[in-house]
Amino acid sequence: KIPRNNAKTKDVDSKKKNVTLPAGRISVPSTGNKDYTYDKIKGELNIVKPDFLFDSIPVIRKLYKVNEDLGLALFDLIQLTNTGHEIKFNQDVKPELADKMRAHLKSVSNNWHTGSAGIDGLVNKWIAQTYISGALSIEWVINKDLTGIAQNVLVNPETIRFSLEKGYYHPYQKNSFLGKAYNSYIKLNKETYQYFALYSDEDIPYGVPPFLSALKSLGTQRDMKDNIHHILNQLGLLGYLETKLEKPEQLANENINQYETRLKKLLHDTKTNMIAGFKEGVVVGYMDDHEFEFHSTTKNLNGVSDLFNMNENQIANGLKTPPAFLGVKSGATESFLSIVFTKTLSQLKNVQQILSKALQKGYELELQLAGFDYKSLTVEFKASTVTDDMKVQQGKEVKQRVLRMLWIDGIISSEQYAEEMGYTKPHRKVKPPSPDNKSSDDAVKKKKREEDKDKSDRNVRDKNKPQPKRKDNNTKPQ
Repeated sequence: KIPRNNAKTKDVDSKKKNVTLPAGRISVPSTGNKDYTYDKIKGELNIVKPDFLFDSIPVIRKLYKVNEDLGLALFDLIQLTNTGHEIKFNQDVKPELADKMRAHLKSVSNNWHTGSAGIDGLVNKWIAQTYISGALSIEWVINKDLTGIAQNVLVNPETIRFSLEKGYYHPYQKNSFLGKAYNSYIKLNKETYQYFALYSDEDIPYGVPPFLSALKSLGTQRDMKDNIHHILNQLGLLGYLETKLEKPEQLANENINQYETRLKKLLHDTKTNMIAGFKEGVVVGYMDDHEFEFHSTTKNLNGVSDLFNMNENQIANGLKTPPAFLGVKSGATESFLSIVFTKTLSQLKNVQQILSKALQKGYELELQLAGFDYKSLTVEFKASTVTDDMKVQQGKEVKQRVLRMLWIDGIISSEQYAEEMGYTKPHRKVKPPSPDNKSSDDAVKKKKREEDKDKSDRNVRDKNKPQPKRKDNNTKPQ
């Protein structure tokens, strides 16, 4: 029987129906099933384990430094994701104060992380950590006098454990230096530590590494490369030369050991001479005593490229990146690649949302500790490409026209108009024009467009049908 917490209830009016709402959770956490296990430390901590190995994260972290496909995919994702960001404050903040706060954040953020080029360099590391481990795991370190942020540190996600306490998950860091004792788990402060999972379908907070599914194909790729490397070392790039000699007879004064030694020396000397002659492009031998035959390896490796291409496609799928981004020939059309690129940009927004939340938390902490007075701020990432930005602006233009017509017709208010456009409230109160005469500016613009169109049509007609010149205007003598 599922226990239900009905100790405290409250009656609310939901759509004119009295509904009783219970306090607390009614469902049972999935971590209580036998499919999940706990590490119980002295009966005080219930550390929840995920269904993947934490050791896979350090493997991926090492692979991107030596594997060209994984390194390229990660590098491209970092470049596409980090488009730069803007800090926006609530409309009540005066422009002078907003500029002052932005200047302050730009100045102090240069010291938040060692080895990075300001806040953008730090964001690059955040992006890499998110894709490698499947989660962003960072801590904002407050300076000793509590006047601002001293630094931002990246905490390896594979060292993070979550304990289920009274229905809520609390983050801990596992200190491997202290073994499995209770004090080896450091409880982290939720106000300064942030953990954002990239994706997962379970209630537990652990993020699944997106590159995890590519490890098997990357292992197959390594085996294939090792085999090809062995073949090239043994047979050469183009093939190998086979030389057959007529075996000399054993001399009467030779024993079996002397005879075998002479045969081995003959083969060794022949091989040395053949290698030297083959490099010079000349091979010589006695007729009926030497037989030469060249064996090509390329004709026997025709199917290898297909196997490599198939494996590369599987790697691209595991890395969550289009095969074309890895240089794999996929035979896709230009329209298909445009769709893939648009899909990729949409996927990057999920990571940018995580980055925005992390930056917003850090900026808020810094401004609050520095004594600035404001209500709220948001962090927005810029468009990835010029084409993407143009689509965004065109969408805003269409949206504004539709909302303006609804506002003029009295369907929505000025406040709703501003909210739909992304603002908290209108900057100033404006009375909408009459629906019958929505805007005199529109009429003027329409008239100007019609005049420009008529003028353009006349120019085209004049160009296609030039008027004949009068002969009486010709001043040249006949």
